[in-house]
Amino acid sequence: MRRIVMKVSSIDKLRFQNYMMLIKKAETKAEADMYFRLAKEIIKKAEKNNRSLL
Repeated sequence: MRRIVMKVSSIDKLRFQNYMMLIKKAETKAEADMYFRLAKEIIKKAEKNNRSLL
């Protein structure tokens, strides 16, 4: 699995990891899409933080 370096809080990193595990365990596509959408919000938040550091 590719390692992603994100400049976000440790809580957000744990949430992201949790969403990734839940995507694997999801029983329906709708459930997996929900977790994917939540994980994507954390990635967007990280990108916004990285831009402000530049």
